[in-house]
Amino acid sequence: MLTWFLFAIAVAVVAWLVLAPIVRSRRRDRLTHSEFPEAWHQLLFNRWRLYCHLPLSVRVRIQRQLQVMLPETDFYGCDGVVVTEEMKVLILAQAALLYGNVLEEGGRDFPVVLIYPGAFVRHGQAVDALGLVSEERHELLGESWEQGKVILSWDDVERGADRLDGHNLVIHEYAHQIDGYDGSMNGSPPLGGRQIFAAWPAIMQTAYDDLCNRVEERGDASIDPYATTNPGEFFAVISETFFTRPEALQQDYPEVYQQLAAFYQEDPLSWIADCRME
Repeated sequence: MLTWFLFAIAVAVVAWLVLAPIVRSRRRDRLTHSEFPEAWHQLLFNRWRLYCHLPLSVRVRIQRQLQVMLPETDFYGCDGVVVTEEMKVLILAQAALLYGNVLEEGGRDFPVVLIYPGAFVRHGQAVDALGLVSEERHELLGESWEQGKVILSWDDVERGADRLDGHNLVIHEYAHQIDGYDGSMNGSPPLGGRQIFAAWPAIMQTAYDDLCNRVEERGDASIDPYATTNPGEFFAVISETFFTRPEALQQDYPEVYQQLAAFYQEDPLSWIADCRME
């Protein structure tokens, strides 16, 4: 009797593993064909500077992604934040810029989002060269964990949505999530087998080394110096720059721009010029 019971459980588990992706894919397909709420459309026009300048095809893709991401993303307010639908829409619409293939893949889970009203404090320990342990206090605007969690300062979410200067907290933290899909946030996200990405390691390492040298020697890089922290932060920062200040990335590191254009399947240089005319 016990053997049959265990066999039935095993069959049920296998069936779930096989059927769950199919069910999710069908649900997502249904969501993408539903009507996009007019209230969301107006919110993005009013609150996200880039949105009204996007080509129709890009805007529609973001809308489709958003309709999938919102019901599949859990949000939690911290330090008194009451999470509203408007907050969810503004955050996930910006994140949707990065998810060019997620609907086709059908199997990715979206990270949990924690929202603080502003910068938040994280306490930790540091060990010096002598082995002495000290307490450290870090004030952060955002954080991304490999376990599928994004932490955001709402003040900085709004600030990033309202400007195009290479800084966007949502894009930065979600870039970390995508980077970590292969198990490590090391600046080398899953690239698939496309030939264009064969040069990715060399191109990114060369650009990273050059930026580190520029910051160390002159301190006048057009890309946020935070990118020199490590290769993982480099990937997150250049993703911000790619979408919100693509001309700077194209000018300084054209090969990096080409790699990101292939990876994210977008070409912001072709549609961001109108934003500069405001």
